[in-house]
Amino acid sequence: MPTSTDLIRSAYAAFHRRDLDGVLAFFAPDILWTHPDGMDAYGLGGTKKGHREVREFMARVPGVFSEMRPEPEEFVGSGDRIAVFGTHHMRGARSGVSGTVKFVHSWRIADGKATHFEDHFDSAQVRNLLEPPADADPVGRILQTGLGFWHSKVLMSACELGVFTELARADRPLDAEELRTRIGIHPRGALDFFDALVSMDLLDREAGRYRNTAAAGAVLDRGKPEHYAGAILEFVSEHDYEPWGRLTEALRTGEPQTNVPEDGTDPFAELYADPERLRRFQRAMTSGSLPTITALAEAFDWGRYRTVADIGCSEGALLSHVLRAHPHLTGTGFDLPPVGPTVDETVAAAGLGDRMAFRPGSFLTDELPRADVLVFSQILHDWDLETKRMLLRKAYDALPEGGAVVIADALIDDERRHNTFGLLMSLHMLVQSPGGFDYTGADGIGWLTEAGFRDCRVQPLPGPRSLVVGVK
Repeated sequence: MPTSTDLIRSAYAAFHRRDLDGVLAFFAPDILWTHPDGMDAYGLGGTKKGHREVREFMARVPGVFSEMRPEPEEFVGSGDRIAVFGTHHMRGARSGVSGTVKFVHSWRIADGKATHFEDHFDSAQVRNLLEPPADADPVGRILQTGLGFWHSKVLMSACELGVFTELARADRPLDAEELRTRIGIHPRGALDFFDALVSMDLLDREAGRYRNTAAAGAVLDRGKPEHYAGAILEFVSEHDYEPWGRLTEALRTGEPQTNVPEDGTDPFAELYADPERLRRFQRAMTSGSLPTITALAEAFDWGRYRTVADIGCSEGALLSHVLRAHPHLTGTGFDLPPVGPTVDETVAAAGLGDRMAFRPGSFLTDELPRADVLVFSQILHDWDLETKRMLLRKAYDALPEGGAVVIADALIDDERRHNTFGLLMSLHMLVQSPGGFDYTGADGIGWLTEAGFRDCRVQPLPGPRSLVVGVK
């Protein structure tokens, strides 16, 4: 029979594997999970109770630390009380500064489960890692930001040219000439292009031969369509890069720079009228949503519900992932009629013909499907304030008593100073749409409350996106 120390060691091992379910399997349902009050400013201080609050804590961690690895070194104690001495290996998500901080973990065990956990460390030392370092070279930092589009375009071009896909297909490192020939680029610039990708940690080079880094091979190979993050980069390069070059004009006029029909109405009408462009757009949206899709399926408590409708479902990737993760659910994808064929493909590929259906319609003009849960994933931010409020009123009308609306967007932090991605996404809406904008969690809760929802809350997800949830 494993000892308390054995069980605690297995919990650290699961944490290192990023296996949150494995960690929680060792935690009692009502575990008290405590961290220093000095981490309150980052949403990581104080005591959390139960699995849900631990999950919410873990979801906040990637926004604060790009690396967080506790290495236990000594276990002291016996029976139900164990102290662990070790070292946190940390890297600040915003600062990029890495370092180590000593910790003492206090564990209390009962019936093979952890009932109490306390993490003790010098929070002032951690804050020194998290806060951006003193600006020793302000001109260099400013110029690096101003020329950031160089990095962006190198990555986008690499995806468009299929650099990572060709290296994966070759199944061996390629020299510059062979790789250049395979992707069809001119000799001038080829070596600089490949070595720039090396410097950006996207390619490795050894003895003059190139191969994908592990990260690039995992998400930038077209041969892995379910994980291909390059789809959104290719779409952005083709459709968004030029309009963003007119941001100054958009700021001066308040007018979008693309994607708007002449009558100024639905910005998606032109897109949905072109089948090939629509298909690329759907793939791009799925590509950019993959982390949110996975996190939403895990973070929301689906157990109490039986039916779900994804409003603005695109090709149905989110809905199919949720249904596969939760076999007791059935679902409806709701979107404009041209989307139907790709949803049907998703249903067939996932083997969900008896549990997932497509319903054509416009959420602007038609009633929403009735279901226990309505999901708006990266939908609300496309629209002006009155449309946002109208959609939430429609959601309230379509839900049963006790039903939930789940909104997923890149929420701007309430202080409007930390989530740069959310703020830039809102500027993207300025460039791309007549009235769309991103918003804070407080805004979302306010609109839900106006529509009649109760028990409204913000639930952070890994990365820059969060959920706003309300119950009827």
